[in-house]
Amino acid sequence: MKRDKTLYPLSHQHHNGLMAVLLLKKGISKQADLKVMSDFILTAWKAELEEHFIAEEKVLAPSLLHLPQVQDLYNRMLNEHEQIRTIITDLQQGKESTELIESFHISLDKHIRFEERLLFPYIEENTRKDFLNKAGEKLSNLPNGNCSNYPVKFWE
Repeated sequence: MKRDKTLYPLSHQHHNGLMAVLLLKKGISKQADLKVMSDFILTAWKAELEEHFIAEEKVLAPSLLHLPQVQDLYNRMLNEHEQIRTIITDLQQGKESTELIESFHISLDKHIRFEERLLFPYIEENTRKDFLNKAGEKLSNLPNGNCSNYPVKFWE
């Protein structure tokens, strides 16, 4: 899917997020250590995901895009962010379980696909170029990690 250059930083992070989903699925199928997979998630959260969520919430706000009709999609994004943050909080409290890790990778996968297939195309089609450019400037310094560099290859 061709993405407007202003949203590239978010889409690049989405690619890394989908890679994390794949690695977690493999880890679960191999019955990898839950503590290791939990640490993997928390490392990805601190390295990239947390800042990604904050950036989306601030930069893609309907008022900033002058696009009030996107409010329902934006609210869905916020709700999904909150669901994922709840899972992160549970993992931070040491509540790791196969179910929680599965819930994380399923939620993240569903969330990324929603944004890439519905939210971003809607924003690109309906937002004036000058507002998209302003958003792109604010997104240009987001970290772009690679979760496959995690030191414990639990997915192998």
